[in-house]
Amino acid sequence: MNAVQWLYPRCLSVLDCSRISLALLSVVACRGPDTDSNDRPDVEDEDQTSGWSSAGAAPDLPNPGSTGEPEPADPCVESCADIESEAGIAMCHSCRCKVALDDWLPTVEELQCKNAESIITYHAALSDAEYVLEPSTPAATHCANPSLLTGSCRQGSKLGHIRHGDAELYWVCRDPYLEVDGAVVYEDMAVIGHNVRTGATCFWDDVNDVIHDDDAPPIDMLDATEDERARFVALFGYHDGSSCVTCHDHDPFLYTPYLRSTTWDSIAADKGPYHLVGLGREPRATGTQHLISRRANPCTSCHRLGSEGTCTSFAPDAMGQHKRPTYELAVHDAIEPGNQHWELAYWMPNTTAVDPEYADWEATFADARAHILQCCASPGEDVDDCRWAPVPMKR
Repeated sequence: MNAVQWLYPRCLSVLDCSRISLALLSVVACRGPDTDSNDRPDVEDEDQTSGWSSAGAAPDLPNPGSTGEPEPADPCVESCADIESEAGIAMCHSCRCKVALDDWLPTVEELQCKNAESIITYHAALSDAEYVLEPSTPAATHCANPSLLTGSCRQGSKLGHIRHGDAELYWVCRDPYLEVDGAVVYEDMAVIGHNVRTGATCFWDDVNDVIHDDDAPPIDMLDATEDERARFVALFGYHDGSSCVTCHDHDPFLYTPYLRSTTWDSIAADKGPYHLVGLGREPRATGTQHLISRRANPCTSCHRLGSEGTCTSFAPDAMGQHKRPTYELAVHDAIEPGNQHWELAYWMPNTTAVDPEYADWEATFADARAHILQCCASPGEDVDDCRWAPVPMKR
């Protein structure tokens, strides 16, 4: 679930190539070997579904790893006995996610906004040849790194991260404001859990304007009290992830410059498997495509490029093509070729780390950019030399 813009009803972000040696990436450009397949050897494209069911959700698939042996007993059979009521759905989803994340979910004490890292928005102070990023004012409506989900430059949002074995979990507490009694409440809290080994991914999102620094309910319903379960049902709606992947189309965690102040731990360079966890036992394909054309390799050798939000928003933004109105004027000006502050408009790869000249960036990535923009005009369709494949599930 803001990047990280978390864009589904809420989306988490787009990944940063320069940080990939230590961290993660998403819509960007990193150069690598020319290969037609950008996936790890143990991950194959899963093409068992081409779209959504009539209910708008990715269909349940047969177990792609079936060996003909009897399946083990369903550990969530009791927890999923009732999938008609909201309380029963929450219990079932929690059990499925706990199993998918290797029998782990964070405690209620861990998953609080107060434990997350501040997200800082910046103003670019320009000089003749350089710029310095300074925290923007509390009332700023334009900044150098606004949220790509909400367009907000408000200070005080938070990004939290926990890793537990192969399970990665991020949560975002977005756009705080003061209630009448002076308490800080967040407009939105969203959570994404992902198993980097299997690709299993769960999404949670609150109903908005209900979570404070220290009162988020537990997402582990199995170990929760009856009162905690009731509070979770009142504050969090059920999301099977079908709407989330319209932004989180190629990877569960998305980096954008909105998150540049945070410690971002990237998995994008691994290009691992990715599927959704719902109420059923079987994995659910995302239903999204990723670009596998050879001409896109300067970017996709680092990370996948998805056919949904990546095409419509993140990739053009990362490559200096168009910027949202809430970017400050210096960023819009930096799009122009020859602008001495061009790095403000181009954030894939992170030019502050590789420090290229604009001409070097163009020489490396201009053809890939043209190809990506061409392919994103017909996302997911093999038109001309554009080639797409389903986002892979682990067999």
